[in-house]
Amino acid sequence: LVQSYGKDLKVIQEEFLKYKDDPPKATVQSLPPISGALTWCRGLGARVKIPMDKLKELDRNILDREEAKEVIKVQKVITSLLTDFEAQKIQEWGLEIESTSSAKLDLPLLRRSEDNRRLATNFDPALVRLLREVKYFLILGLEVPESVMKIFSSADAFRSWNGSLDLIVNMNNSVLNNLLPVEKPLVNPYLAKFDAVVQRGLASLNWSSDGVDEFIKESMEQVKCMHDVLKTMKDNLAQIQDAVKQWDTPMIE
Repeated sequence: LVQSYGKDLKVIQEEFLKYKDDPPKATVQSLPPISGALTWCRGLGARVKIPMDKLKELDRNILDREEAKEVIKVQKVITSLLTDFEAQKIQEWGLEIESTSSAKLDLPLLRRSEDNRRLATNFDPALVRLLREVKYFLILGLEVPESVMKIFSSADAFRSWNGSLDLIVNMNNSVLNNLLPVEKPLVNPYLAKFDAVVQRGLASLNWSSDGVDEFIKESMEQVKCMHDVLKTMKDNLAQIQDAVKQWDTPMIE
């Protein structure tokens, strides 16, 4: 049993040294980077600890043998490596959240291209990673700073806001992409009204502001109105074109 455990420890140590900078994808699956690395590390730790706990139940004379002492020494080295690795990853995450949390929440809800006036939802990917990391940190039983937990408590609101803003953005961009020059004079008043409403999301409202739900509701109403006007115009034009085609067909051959 001691010999078998010694061989397993060697395999674990080699695996750790090989993959510590890039844990195997099959193990971490779709986990965020830090949580994935910690999950992989803890898996190795379990492979070290569980057999060791069983060895400790053996007769003391067996554990006092030189071979057993050497295995226990290797076990302690590997455990220390894994502990240091986990502490390093947690420290890396701590440095990341310092540059991510508050500053990213101060970004405006939306951004607009200066070239073509298309809109985009402005929720920074770093915040997405932060929220995912916190979720798995809690599952792993790791301590999360209070300031970060405050952000995490708004995760459902962020998810809802992103979904709604994406709809608004897509409808606005669809209108701009499909608007013909001849249609602009009729649609421009609705575009102007929508732009006036959405300006707050480009300038003054951010992800920690009050009034985001009200802004989304008003923006959704305006963009739907604009979108429906253009759709009605195009539907009417299609009907007119169909009618003209029918008149183009001779009634008598």
